[in-house]
Amino acid sequence: MLPRLSQPSVLAVTSQLPWPLDSGGHLRSYHVLRALASHFRVRLVAGIPSGTTPTLAPLHEAGITVLPVPLPRRHWTSEAARLAGALLTREPYVLYRRHDWAAMHTAVAHAVAVDAPACLYLDHLDSFLFARHRGQSRVVIDLHNVYSRLAARTATEDGVNPATRLFLRREAQRLALLEARAAQETDQVLAVSDDEAEYFSDLGGRTTVVPNGVDVARYAALPTGRRDGAPNILFVGTLNWTPNVQAVTTLATDVLPAVRRILPEATLTLVGRDPAPAVSALAGTPGLHLAGAVPEVLPWLASATLLAVPLESGGGTRLKILEAFAAGLPVVSSAVGCEGIAAQHGTHLIVAERASAAAAIVNLLQDREAGVRLATAARGLASSRYDWNIVGAAAVGAITALLPQTN
Repeated sequence: MLPRLSQPSVLAVTSQLPWPLDSGGHLRSYHVLRALASHFRVRLVAGIPSGTTPTLAPLHEAGITVLPVPLPRRHWTSEAARLAGALLTREPYVLYRRHDWAAMHTAVAHAVAVDAPACLYLDHLDSFLFARHRGQSRVVIDLHNVYSRLAARTATEDGVNPATRLFLRREAQRLALLEARAAQETDQVLAVSDDEAEYFSDLGGRTTVVPNGVDVARYAALPTGRRDGAPNILFVGTLNWTPNVQAVTTLATDVLPAVRRILPEATLTLVGRDPAPAVSALAGTPGLHLAGAVPEVLPWLASATLLAVPLESGGGTRLKILEAFAAGLPVVSSAVGCEGIAAQHGTHLIVAERASAAAAIVNLLQDREAGVRLATAARGLASSRYDWNIVGAAAVGAITALLPQTN
């Protein structure tokens, strides 16, 4: 059913259309927007990068009116100008000024002028660029990460050259200042975890936890624990993102050989789009299968014995862990990998860092009962706290609380 015109209007803004839905941030954006559209009249101003033709059908079917904004192709001259502008204003380029498009400003200002929304919903920190067009609207910003932490962690990664390291550290400082502005100058911050909500609250923001989620029903038919037979370790994630590249390199070069010394039939499967050259180079590793982009991740979750998430950097929460929880698949993760998820070591998953990851994986592969116990508890956690229906209701409630109540 399409939203009634009497419903309060929400104007959502995102610098890039939430598509494809195989990345965590896009999936969250889609489900939150869909939930909002079930209670409000939602328009979405969304940037469409040059050369892309994303489908709008799922958004239209959810009752969302999409106002697409074609964006020009990036060129080194325009990016240099954006970088120079960021330096002059002492604002971050990464995750912010890089997305400062004149066409987006025009579209947002026009949408507010022709139909003033009750609420302006800004998706990601870079959409704070367009808060100045708010008019009389209440403003909600959905911050998928503590972006300053993300930049600071990236600066510490192995292989980052000194100049880039210095740049990222400076960007992290500027992102922290911008996060404070966003928290203080909007009416509501949506954060993905208790820890991040505390961070934004300490900056002066009115904050509500709206976690990342999972479609629990979609995985309900999969067994809890996993099948007998040759053990298969699964990694899922975009394979050109630096933290993921480092994680799969660790799995392929350190963890898998150690596991196969004890369990020679063990295999490692890498699922994800756009493998970086360093990932493609791993394809010849004994026992490793580089599946790359797949049309549907569910069969890979069904055939795996456990999910490994040995991330050492990054931010937000890992939707792939929530998918594994909903699918009844045991998980071994680093502390960073499961950050932001209300899961406990030894109850819902096993937390192990690089030095102990292989031993933790071997122990879990050899102890089927432990895997079933963990997966059962994790499945319950996903169902009770992280189902998209619960997540969407939290977002709707946060916005409803801001708007004038009518009888």
